[in-house]
Amino acid sequence: MSWLRPRNLLATILVLALIAGGILVALPSLVSTDLIRARLVQEISNWTGYGVEAKQAPHISFFPTFTASMGDVTIRNPWASDGAPFMQAERIEVDLSLVSALMGKIEFTETKIVRPRFVLDEPIKSLSDIGEALAKSDGRIGDVMREAKAAIVANPAKPDMSAVSSQPFGRVRLEDAMVTFKRPINGAEEQISSISGVFDWPQTSGVASFQGKAIWHGEETEIDSSASKALLLLAGGASPMQINLSSTPLTLSFNGSANIAKDRFFEGTLSLTSPSLRRTLEWSRMAEIPAAPIGSFTLDASVTGSSTRVKLDSLTATLNDNPAKGVIEVTLDNAANGTPLGINGTLAFETLDLRSVFSGIMPLPDGTAGSDSVISTAFLKQLNLDLRVSTQKATAGNVSLSNVAATAQVRNGRAIFDIGDATAFDGSIAGSFQLADEPEAGTTGELRLNGTDVNSASIASLLGLGNRFELGKGTVSLVLKGPIKRWSTALNSAKGTLSMRFGNGQIRSIDLNRLLSKAKTDRFFSLNEKTDAWLALDRLELKANIMDGVAALETAQIQNKLGTLTFAGIVTLMSKSLALTGDFAAPVTVPAPAEAAPADAPKPEPVFNHTRFFIGGSWDNPFISPIISQ
Repeated sequence: MSWLRPRNLLATILVLALIAGGILVALPSLVSTDLIRARLVQEISNWTGYGVEAKQAPHISFFPTFTASMGDVTIRNPWASDGAPFMQAERIEVDLSLVSALMGKIEFTETKIVRPRFVLDEPIKSLSDIGEALAKSDGRIGDVMREAKAAIVANPAKPDMSAVSSQPFGRVRLEDAMVTFKRPINGAEEQISSISGVFDWPQTSGVASFQGKAIWHGEETEIDSSASKALLLLAGGASPMQINLSSTPLTLSFNGSANIAKDRFFEGTLSLTSPSLRRTLEWSRMAEIPAAPIGSFTLDASVTGSSTRVKLDSLTATLNDNPAKGVIEVTLDNAANGTPLGINGTLAFETLDLRSVFSGIMPLPDGTAGSDSVISTAFLKQLNLDLRVSTQKATAGNVSLSNVAATAQVRNGRAIFDIGDATAFDGSIAGSFQLADEPEAGTTGELRLNGTDVNSASIASLLGLGNRFELGKGTVSLVLKGPIKRWSTALNSAKGTLSMRFGNGQIRSIDLNRLLSKAKTDRFFSLNEKTDAWLALDRLELKANIMDGVAALETAQIQNKLGTLTFAGIVTLMSKSLALTGDFAAPVTVPAPAEAAPADAPKPEPVFNHTRFFIGGSWDNPFISPIISQ
């Protein structure tokens, strides 16, 4: 065959190349840019139901793929003429079918929106508005939206979508998008930036999904979400949904169903994981909380909710490695009526570090430089809290407790942490702490502690009195109240009372006979001198009034078989300084009279030998000096 000769084959290839080149040269004139522009505007309008304006003519590219792009595109809600447009994009690019274009038809295979800026009222409300706008629009998407709404009206509980037609929608890529929206309920403006991802909805009868990344409050967040009945969701019905968010402060997973219509709701299962609950709350800007750290947090629960309220049932959570079960209900803040974020519920723990949990409710001293900072009370007006907690075992600093029933409440500018009942110090205790922001008095604090049948050694250690006391069980009551600005100076302005009463026992390293002897002869001596002796006692009773950080003894007695030790004076709570007088009254045996006294004669007054002395120094290093005039 002569045409297979090399010379003929080369000529054939050259002719085909010239034909192809001619087609490429002629394509711009064969494909109407006006048609592409009109179809682009129409298709975007069909997607959103909104009006579309393109200020630049399309730019067509044939290599490596047939694409068209339009610059300076604006999308507006035709029923909301005021305010910013729904979207402004630097450029919209579409991949086209060349064969269809040559036949006068425009078919998109993929759309890319470059640097769009979306302005939403509220994210969920805006999605609902798009559904309403689509139902009012012309075109195939508007037709199926109206059919879907009709199915919902016919049977709201279980719409029959089998008669609703299905239309292709396509794939939309977002590149460097930004969304500005108003936070639900309180109306605060938020911004999500650097959004890049793919929205995929092949058919309106099928699944719609979005996968991408975004930056919110400075943290990159990965998003993977889908709605298996997206058309029904936009039309005002409920659709199964999956949402997965992953960021450094929080990992979230929701699997359930949702409705974004006027009576919006959602239900399903929720899982949360956070390396720092405090950091998560700060990042989400749900509420300002005290400066004390709150550690790792995980949560799994059945969740139901609406735009204003969320309830977590069958909740299992772990906070700072403390597992818990319970029920929590959250009411979102409402700036319109001045209602802050509300949290109510009950949690049951097996073990619990009370400090780690409740330091997130109110600022607590931690022994660091932060304890000298001004106590922030902003959270008192930003949170309503009523949390009831029970635990089999608990710790509060160095104190071990069991069978604890506690509540934490924040409301109307006042925070209260209350232990209604607990076993501690080998007895039972009840206590509370309040922090309030009062208009006239400023920030005030109040501490109450009551102990019954408690171990004296544990109480003495808690009060910083060392390990000398081995007394019988007794009762303790402490009340402190006053203005508070810094933890480091709280006792300087405290007012209240302290009372203790204990039964028989002993005080280590005190030789009473030697003490009395030295009190009469020595200039001064330390009570910390080492000795194996101990002071036996039958009863110890203490009552003190506290004013501006100084405890004035009202009653202070130690009784034993040899006599009664009575103390008077003051103790400064901040510096631990002592300024006390001591008096040991030893009963003197009076000889019986030679003649019997008449029956009606008054009994003789008891006679005592008194040894008086002065106690100075501090309560962890006291010293004794004699009182010369006796």
